[in-house]
Amino acid sequence: MNTENPTTDPVDRAEAARLLAEAEGRPPVSTAHDVRIFAGFAAAIAVLMGVGTIAIMFTNWALLPYVALLFVAIYWQRRAISASPRGSGRTYTWGMAGSGVMILVVVTALNVLRTTIGLTAWWYALGVVLVALPGLVAAAIIARRGAAR
Repeated sequence: MNTENPTTDPVDRAEAARLLAEAEGRPPVSTAHDVRIFAGFAAAIAVLMGVGTIAIMFTNWALLPYVALLFVAIYWQRRAISASPRGSGRTYTWGMAGSGVMILVVVTALNVLRTTIGLTAWWYALGVVLVALPGLVAAAIIARRGAAR
């Protein structure tokens, strides 16, 4: 491995990522397919978290299909992707943590609203959107960063 940089020009982001991957002995950068799969997975998990949260509020039996769908989504993602896009793990973690916090906020708010003014379907739809929003933003960031590489 040659540690000398043969270029004297400034190094752009893609070249720096390639040089870093070469120095670390990893494959260069994940493919565009991997980026799409990872971003799609993040979006699917976020929507599943939102829908599952509201479904569990109606019936307790919804927990079993919710957990089963989570495992299916994780299995699908692990089989479909060859390498996680560089830096996407942290973005994914922050997005899912944000969705997790929003679950607490939405469930609390919906329970308070249920006892005070009553709920319509719009409140539940808003709850799904609010829970899914941080994960969807993370998926969009992953897709945008992957497209820029």
